[in-house]
Amino acid sequence: MSRPGDGRMVAWGLAFVLLAANVAGYAFDLYAAFWWFDRVLHAATILALTFWLTVMFLGEVIREGRAVLFILLVASVGVAVGALWEVAEWVFDHYASGDVIKGKDDTALDIVMDTLGAMAASVLAQWFRPDAARCAAAPLEASARVR
Repeated sequence: MSRPGDGRMVAWGLAFVLLAANVAGYAFDLYAAFWWFDRVLHAATILALTFWLTVMFLGEVIREGRAVLFILLVASVGVAVGALWEVAEWVFDHYASGDVIKGKDDTALDIVMDTLGAMAASVLAQWFRPDAARCAAAPLEASARVR
């Protein structure tokens, strides 16, 4: 089963891959080349950031056995990170005339994709949670003792 160290390795891997994808998107103008690039990158970047934050800082915040609460907390952190990302885009457009924001529809779709990425990160984080393997095995151990 997974161990906390495995989650850290995955978190750093995702962070580096998505950093490279974001840099490539701007360097090679992939946002203009592929209509879907911005959408996929929003979901994947929030997934990577949220998973990294969870593995590095939030993993031990919720006591073991509280999977639903853990998933909701992690997803909420991801949605908040996505909202801050949108504010950063607005600030950039406002002060640097970067033309990052393409309108209300673009911002709304970005937030939807950020939310999907946050939800995916919460499920992934639950999988790599140190006590998740033990909690999943607990019903099997209990049924073995009954026999």
